[in-house]
Amino acid sequence: MSEIRKKLGELSKGESSAWAEKAQWRRENRAWLKKSHAIAFEVLEALDEKKLTQKKLAALMNVTPQYVNNIVKGSENLTLETIAKLEKALGIELMTIVKFERKVAALPRQAVKASVGKTTNKKAA
Repeated sequence: MSEIRKKLGELSKGESSAWAEKAQWRRENRAWLKKSHAIAFEVLEALDEKKLTQKKLAALMNVTPQYVNNIVKGSENLTLETIAKLEKALGIELMTIVKFERKVAALPRQAVKASVGKTTNKKAA
């Protein structure tokens, strides 16, 4: 085993590698990276279905094409604002709030309609 390490050391010629730091960073950020990768997959799928380019999506979102490229790589820690822009530009839903939906589903329909009506009336006033 030490002979292998010696050969590897000779091949690398003492050059340092950042792989360990990158691996540690990925471990520490695993939770949001997993979600970011899932969103990236959905965005790529929607782009394909709608025959859109990343450049066109960037224009629809008013961001740079480089930013969209980071999104589709799954390496961007997305804000709620960015997720909302993606949803609007692509006409898809990327995120739901499960607890909120459970509460709404548990309410009788009349209560939901009354609640929505009150909200709409407040905005109109």
